[in-house]
Formats: sequence, structure tokens, C-alpha cells
Amino acid sequence: MKCMYKRKLVKLGIPLGVVGIILSMSLTQNMTTSALKQEETKEKEIYVAKADEVTNTVNDNQRDEEKTEQKQEQVEEKHPINYVSKPTFYQNVIAVSNPDSMLVLVNKNYALNEDYEPSDLVLPNVLSTDYNQNQNIYLRKEAAIHLEQLFYAAQNEAGLTLLARSGYRSYQTQISLYDRYVSQNGTEKADTFSARAGHSEHQTGLAMDVTADSVNRQLVTDFGITPEGIWLKENAHRFGYIIRYLEGREDETGYQYEPWHIRYVGVEAATEIYENNWILEQYLNKKS
Repeated sequence: MKCMYKRKLVKLGIPLGVVGIILSMSLTQNMTTSALKQEETKEKEIYVAKADEVTNTVNDNQRDEEKTEQKQEQVEEKHPINYVSKPTFYQNVIAVSNPDSMLVLVNKNYALNEDYEPSDLVLPNVLSTDYNQNQNIYLRKEAAIHLEQLFYAAQNEAGLTLLARSGYRSYQTQISLYDRYVSQNGTEKADTFSARAGHSEHQTGLAMDVTADSVNRQLVTDFGITPEGIWLKENAHRFGYIIRYLEGREDETGYQYEPWHIRYVGVEAATEIYENNWILEQYLNKKS
């Protein structure tokens, strides 16, 4: 190829010295072009390899994120109780996914959304602490109906007058209440008798604090040894209520003994919990 090109140049009358220069320049140009092509090919290979690496990394990350989301969804839907006798509180908190259930679990490890408010709140037809017909204490409808029956039975069967003191509370109300207790008693003490916002059963509309004249209409542990408190403990299950925070179970519930705090769960569940001396967490763990 090179010789033929040389002969053509000589025939054109171009001096041999000039022919040599031309051939040398042509060879250099070809070598340069070839080298550039090889370099460009290498760069493309490196770019493609890096692009593949980035793509693989993105895909791996997406798969990891999808697995994490699936695990989170499973936790929210299955609501594993994992009941233990001495749980760690306010850690690994799980968002409540069934807030409208009569068996909803709200405690120091299961929290309601700050916007949650039951849609069926009503005023139960019972006496409040001023001995007037209740005008501002709300419960969910089913819980309210059974509370009326419970209060009526206490009066009709035992001649005891129960008084409603506190029912549904909003998330914002619980913030104010808890913060006040913390300022007065410190966080550690406040956590033994007051729930942090989102963790209060009162936000479910299924809990009621009950008192009587025998304890000056206050919420005190001595209520548990009064005729009203004893009757309530022995009969609340008949109307679907349980004493939520039992004596001697403080390590499990995270709260002090509260003989005044009753929680509606339905007659069937309440009866089984009462007969077995369980707390709600134990019952739900057995049923899960």
C-alpha cells in the first residue's frame, strides 16, 4: 500500500525528498488517529462499566428500601405484642394502625396519630363530679352505652353512686396535661401516672376515670378499697370494662395502680381478662 502510494507521487513529478516527508506525515496521522480511537474506546468501556456499577448500586438500594418498607408495613398490620413482664418503654414505638378497634392497644410503645379523634363521640348519660348530668365528658358511642349500664347497675344493685371524671382527651390536651405534671413532678415521676401525648388511652374515647364521694371525688389509689372501687373491680367486666392498670403490674404497664381508670374492650374480652387476672397486653398476645 505504501509503495504504490510512493510510485504515484513520483509519477506526479514530486521530488523523492518531498515524497518521503508526505509519507512520514501520513503514517504519523494514521498512528495518531488509531491511538485516539483506542483511547476513546477505553474511555467508553470505563464509562459503561461505571454506569453499570451505579445502576446496580441504585437497584440494590431500591431493593433494600422496598424490603424495609415491607417490613414496616408488616409490623403495622400484624401489630405483634411481644408481651414481656418488664418491657422497655417509649423505645421502638409502633404507630397504631387500627385506632377504631374496640381492642386497640395504646400504651408506652404503641402510639396514636396526633390527628386521631373518634368519629362517634357522644355524651354518656351519667353523673359527673358536680353531681349534675354529664355535659362535657365524651366517650365513643358503644363505650358510652355500656358505661350508662354500669353506673345504673352500681346504683340499682348495690346502692353505690359512681361519678364520671375524665373521658376522651385530644392529643393537644394530653400535651398540656403531661407537661404540667412534668413541671410539677419531673419526667420520671410524671411517667408513672401520666401518658405522653399519643400514648394515652383517653385519646381512644374508650377510657373513663371514675370516682366517688368516698374519696372526695378525687382520683386516688384508696378508691380501690372503697365499696365503690371494690364493686367496680368485681363487676366492670360484665359491662365490657376492665381495670386497666392493676395493682402489682406496674413493671408491665408502666403505670402506677389506678383503680379508677377503666377501659372498654367489649364484654367477651373483658370477662376473659378479668377471670385470668390479665392485663390487656396479655390478652392481645394470647389472641395474636
